[in-house]
Amino acid sequence: MMKNDIRLEIGMRIRQLRQENGLTIEATAHLAGIHPNYLGEAERGKKNFSIVTLGKIAKALRVPVLEIFSGKMANCITKSAPVNQLISLYRNASPKEQDFLIKTAKFIIRNKTQPPKN
Repeated sequence: MMKNDIRLEIGMRIRQLRQENGLTIEATAHLAGIHPNYLGEAERGKKNFSIVTLGKIAKALRVPVLEIFSGKMANCITKSAPVNQLISLYRNASPKEQDFLIKTAKFIIRNKTQPPKN
């Protein structure tokens, strides 16, 4: 295993989370208070991250730092586009909007029509 594999894996995860949130490198870097070039190189596995910088990036992405480490790339790649859209909507919603989204989803699931039995 190469020395920078972990940097690349974390960088790819950050890029994935950034794209799921519909953010550019520039917007994310601005929110995190870091230079866009640094973030771009970090996403490509070329930079080491300090814990403080990871915290800033996680805050800009509105995710816990742990999500950057715990998100499995294989699981995320297999998620469908609608699931990714829902995740992004939820992450970018206010607490009141998040509550509404949960209640709406529960209502839809409870009231969906059952397929006819053969």
